[in-house]
Amino acid sequence: LKESNLKKQSKLNKIIEQNIVQSKSFQGFKNPVIDYVDHLTPYYTTKLGAAYHGDSGKLLKYIKSESVQLIFTSPPYALIKEKPYGNVLQERYVEWFLEFSGELMRILKPDGSLVIDIGGAWVNGSPIKSTYQFELLLALTKNFYLAQDFYWWNPARLPSPVEWVNVKRIRAKDAVDTIWWLSKSANPKADNRRVLRPYS
Repeated sequence: LKESNLKKQSKLNKIIEQNIVQSKSFQGFKNPVIDYVDHLTPYYTTKLGAAYHGDSGKLLKYIKSESVQLIFTSPPYALIKEKPYGNVLQERYVEWFLEFSGELMRILKPDGSLVIDIGGAWVNGSPIKSTYQFELLLALTKNFYLAQDFYWWNPARLPSPVEWVNVKRIRAKDAVDTIWWLSKSANPKADNRRVLRPYS
């Protein structure tokens, strides 16, 4: 990580340390997830839930085991250009994600789900796609079940990479994200009647 990212990480760690208290209420609302998160004061709360501000890799350890029904996340993609929030390089991405996948498994209920929205990336300097997100999927399915895979088409995405799509015109616009629905058991809690749409 560059020095700027290390400074941001240090600030996040201080926020976490400041939040480690025994409070059960915040800004007039009773914390609705107090029974599942130990010793942390949320950044804000509503009647519907609470938000915690900090490094999720560090905050996970404060969540009680088998207390979460669904983890829906879109982690930083393994992009070629470094982002201000500190994305991980493709070569180390799977190793990086697996560092906290055990905590994700621990906090999920027996019929819980882990859903990951993860975009693709290109090999640096070449019109070839990286396979990092598929490598991550294969690594995760050593411990999780693959309940289903989805492919989100985003037609509003800008043409990229510019060199291959706009300049040399040898590739089509990359406009699809993969979404992996992983689960702790072969029969996670789900009901497709909650997402049905009328047939046209």
